[in-house]
This record gives sequence, C-alpha cells and structure tokens, in this order.
Amino acid sequence: MTKVRLNTYKFRIFAHLILINKYIKMSSKLIGIVGETGTGKSTAVKHLNPEETYIINVAKKELPFKGSQKLYNTENKNYKEIDDPTDITRLLKTISEKAPHIKTIVIEDSNYLMGFRMVEKAMETGFTKFSVMAKDMVDLFRSARALRDDLVIFYFSHPETIEDSGEIIGYKIKTAGKLIDNQVLLEGLLTVCLYTHVEETKSGATYEFLTNRFRKKPAKSPDGMFESTRIPNNLQMVRDSIIEYYN
Repeated sequence: MTKVRLNTYKFRIFAHLILINKYIKMSSKLIGIVGETGTGKSTAVKHLNPEETYIINVAKKELPFKGSQKLYNTENKNYKEIDDPTDITRLLKTISEKAPHIKTIVIEDSNYLMGFRMVEKAMETGFTKFSVMAKDMVDLFRSARALRDDLVIFYFSHPETIEDSGEIIGYKIKTAGKLIDNQVLLEGLLTVCLYTHVEETKSGATYEFLTNRFRKKPAKSPDGMFESTRIPNNLQMVRDSIIEYYN
C-alpha cells in the first residue's frame, strides 16, 4: 500500500471514529412520568428553571401553577403547543441542535398524541392507522433518546388499569388501545418510569413520585438512582438525581 493510500485509509478510519463518537455521546435521557389527572404531574414543573426548560403542550391547556404563563410562553421561546408526534420529533432535534441552554424538555399530556389521532381517523377502516401510530410513537421515543447528552426529556402520561376478572392487578402507560399495545410496549423503551402517588391524611394530601413498584404501580428506576421508593414530586430533584447517577 502506498503512503498516499495509507494516509487516505487512516483519514477515513479517523473520520469514521469521529462520527461514531458523535452518536455515542448523543444519549439524552427519556423519563416517563405517569399519573392520573390531579395527582401532581404538571404541578411538578414549577420546580424547574424556566430559563433551561422547554414545555411541549399537546393538549394545549394551562399549566396548574401560579405565574406559569409568564414563565413559559412563545415570547420566551420555551413553550409550544403541538399535537403531532412527527412535529414533536422534529422540534426535539431542533432544540437539541440549536438551543444549548435548554437542559430539560417536558412533553405535557402526551396521551393525546394518540387520542387526537384516533378521533381524526375514526372513519378510516383497517388496521393501518394503528401501525402508523405505533411507528410514530416509537420514532418519537427513539429520537428523544438520541439527543444532546445533557438533555432530560420528561414524557407525561396518564395510566391505564390492567384488570383480571374485574379486579385491578396493575397499571401501564395509556395508549390508543390493544392494537397499539400489540405492536409496542412504551414502558419497554424507558429505563426510568415514575408514577405519581397521593397520600391523603387528615391534615391534607401529600403529592409524591414513586421510583419503584409500589401497590400495583410498576414504577421503575435503576438501582441506587433514588434514595427512596417515595420522593417529593419535584422534577428538578428528579433531574438532578438522574444526571448525578449517570455522571
């Protein structure tokens, strides 16, 4: 092999290694936050720094804490209302590449990504629409896990009960139905999936996140990431724990 060819060969290997290294470093964290309406998912956003946070609002409803509209809006360039998974996937990539100051992204009311699609395609026959929805969700999840390595994406979802003979035996992330579930298990694409928990006492209610399985709720997180199974519903604290765990 001549010297010129050898140098060219070495350059190609070097360029290939740079490309591989680029994609290895692109390892954002996608976190599931699952809970019924009114159990503290959206309220937990108030603990995040609005200068480093971007809200993607699928259902286009107001955030449930005082001053939220002043903190998150289009003028501040940290808020957008989108209900199409393909558009969200595109926005995630844009934020990752062009907004380095954003460290946290919240996809609020994500269930409606499929819910709105089901309504729009209600008159369509056949199973193709379910396959398309499943593909869109998988693409969204994959893209959300292949962004800038300092990004944490919170995927807010409602739960769905799993029943046997009329008895609730468990919970799962709510989807558009069994035809979606038969093609993709969203929980399987998440390493961390927290569930909300409300502890009611005579003095009032305490809103928490569950970090591991508790009373039929299949929350999960890596061993040692959180100090307790029940933690305050503080997304900033959750984010800090995740970043510390992986660094």
